[in-house]
Amino acid sequence: MWNQLCAKVFKDFTKTLEKENIRYFVLRNYKKLPEGNDSKDVDIVIDPKDIKKADVIVRQVYDDNGLEYYDEARFDKLRCTHGMSWENKTGIHIDLICGYRVRGYEIYTFDELYSHATKYKDFYVLGGFMDGLMVLIYKLFGYKKPVLKERYREEIFDSYTNNKDEFRAEIIKLLGRELSIKVIDDISEKRFDNIIEYSSQITKRLIKYAKKKYRFKSLRGHLHFLWQKFDRVILRYRKHKRVLAVLGPDGVGKTTFIDALIEQLNLYYVSDLEDRKVDVYHFRPTILPNLGEIGEKAKVMEQDKDFTNPHRQKPANPVSSFFRIAYYSLDYIVGWQKIVRKNVKYDQITLFDRYSYDFIIDPRRTRLRLPKWIRKFFARITPQPGIVFILEADADVIFSRKKELPKEEIERQLKEYKLLAQSNKRFVMINTEKQPYEMADEAVKIVLEKYAKQ
Repeated sequence: MWNQLCAKVFKDFTKTLEKENIRYFVLRNYKKLPEGNDSKDVDIVIDPKDIKKADVIVRQVYDDNGLEYYDEARFDKLRCTHGMSWENKTGIHIDLICGYRVRGYEIYTFDELYSHATKYKDFYVLGGFMDGLMVLIYKLFGYKKPVLKERYREEIFDSYTNNKDEFRAEIIKLLGRELSIKVIDDISEKRFDNIIEYSSQITKRLIKYAKKKYRFKSLRGHLHFLWQKFDRVILRYRKHKRVLAVLGPDGVGKTTFIDALIEQLNLYYVSDLEDRKVDVYHFRPTILPNLGEIGEKAKVMEQDKDFTNPHRQKPANPVSSFFRIAYYSLDYIVGWQKIVRKNVKYDQITLFDRYSYDFIIDPRRTRLRLPKWIRKFFARITPQPGIVFILEADADVIFSRKKELPKEEIERQLKEYKLLAQSNKRFVMINTEKQPYEMADEAVKIVLEKYAKQ
């Protein structure tokens, strides 16, 4: 995904930092820069006193290079910046790191790290043994389930083998003799899986080191981290939430569209599929179990797991239907708070394949036998996604793809979806008779216009 435009953005940014006398260095994965990049993003550590100025500069550089959309997420002292161009089908991700802190704890000051900075090509990098050491710390410290990719393992191993004395002395200073001997032994034998197993011990030792070295600064930093997390996830999660839903009759191509949309969103946000930039849910959050599952556990019924025919069962009676719609609505209200806040915490997009609008359009799917005004009421009291894509196609085309529903039912649903689309601007019609990439291209522009800055 790294191309000539990304290379120019990187060069313009680092040159401007130097022109403005802002101290910086690139952290790891820099060997192919600026022409190439082995990583998804570029991590640049900035002198803390100039972080706001660097933030303004990166936005200006994105704009000067024709990246018409900008997005940024802040985590403690880390600013994840994204420059995106729908016109050029390009995204670049530059992380601005204000010094080095994890959960508010600072292991090294910027000045300590910058003393190891060296010029590489036309930009500054963290040199010597410190580069590999920082990869080890950065990828283990604070993670419950850390991941050390193969290239990170090689960097750590190379840093150790080329600078054994300095590397060993620094590890002993950070972790103490007993734990450091174990770490060094595992690094020398490339037993990185072992290190991951006791990474929690490493985290505890690093926190202890930070507290001892900067007692009041560590307390202030950790409290700032906790407050920022509380503010983002609890107080102002509505500002950061990004929720999409995809609707349409069975056979219209929802799965194909969702796959293509996720692929393009990953391109613009420079993410891999395993990063889960988009977190997908089917119909509802399912914080509350299916009613069939509850009935089966209570031994009053056997759960129907035949999902090939969505209208396989008759609608329930009105009393049971009211209980069903109230139960599912509660799942949306409670479950939304849990999953959307979780995704806000990790800067993820929440996507629903179907949503509570099925109460209105396709009541038989959930066995509802209630007046339409009641079904509309419950659909309205559920939290509303920011963008709802409604997929449409000719009824004959849909029926030829999937014959789970009669053609007449497909035609009825298509009419209902069109009426729903006219009720609010957040509903967007997408014709699925186009190629998948064309549908996703149309949709991703709408997502960027709503959730990114222009």
